[in-house]
Amino acid sequence: MKKSKNKLHLDTEELYKKSVIRKCRIEENLENNTRLDKYMGDRFSYYSRNKWQDLIGQGLVLLNGEKVKYTRTVNKGDEIAYHIIGMKEPEVDKNVTIIYDDGDLIIANKPANLPVIPSGKYYHNTLHTIVREMLQCNINMLNRIDRETSGCVVLSRGHEVASKFCAMIAGRKLNNKKRSIKKTYIAIVENAKDIEDKFIVEGYMLESGHKYYRRFQTLHKENVEGSKYSKTAFKTIKRIGDYAIVMARLYTGRMHQIRVHLYSKNLYMVGDKIYGKYGPQVFDDFIEKNIIPEGFFPRQALHAYSLEFNHPITDELIKVKAPLSEDLKKFIRKLKYI
Repeated sequence: MKKSKNKLHLDTEELYKKSVIRKCRIEENLENNTRLDKYMGDRFSYYSRNKWQDLIGQGLVLLNGEKVKYTRTVNKGDEIAYHIIGMKEPEVDKNVTIIYDDGDLIIANKPANLPVIPSGKYYHNTLHTIVREMLQCNINMLNRIDRETSGCVVLSRGHEVASKFCAMIAGRKLNNKKRSIKKTYIAIVENAKDIEDKFIVEGYMLESGHKYYRRFQTLHKENVEGSKYSKTAFKTIKRIGDYAIVMARLYTGRMHQIRVHLYSKNLYMVGDKIYGKYGPQVFDDFIEKNIIPEGFFPRQALHAYSLEFNHPITDELIKVKAPLSEDLKKFIRKLKYI
């Protein structure tokens, strides 16, 4: 008889001894009836949803401290502990610098190859842990950028400033005033011989999926079911042969927004394993075989360059810039000799 995955295993002590425990808290609002196995598969995609079902069935995933079935629904505020067997946490670049700190708000210049919060194979080697140890205090993460993206990330010490800053991100009013956050990124793109001096990309982004990357996003002119409006303004700073350096001003904050918007214009971000010139098969090969094409830049050439906003408590205008990372500077210098 085929064993049901949904039946909890009782003898897990030996598995626990061979594993490292990781913990996470669901901070975001979820769709109604989101199951535990789906949430784990989406957030920690190094295992398939079926694999997470097996692990939950073995009692290696605990929801709020209890063994549960993988069909259990999860909600914002739930705490998940999961055991990873035989997985070594990857090395990261820990060269974090603090470029703004007023006692409440903190802005860090994050290097590439450093995740912001625990996710996937990363738990201790994160920006959150590094800054917490640097400053010797509890901190809150107020915005996120991809592991491969360098530049500005906002954190806080207190909960009041965190709550008000997040309200600004969400577009809610503070003291009867609507505040905006101006975010500017720098990217290096290829296939850019005919790039415009200035251009705006807007439309509706949809997670349409791809055989090599299931969260692949596409841009649509019309508002299709499940899509979200997005807008980015681009300015070309410099052209170098087939390459260009562009500045991107975000008006919305969707997942992969800058990369998808460039892709929609047949402009490919250097080092992008999903929306780059070779497509998402590069990402699949990197995850499954840890290989990338010869000469491929090792990370997406994207840098969160500047932030401009009114302080959520004092209303003071804050302007911060994160110097361009050395690896991007080196790549630009190299382009001049091609």
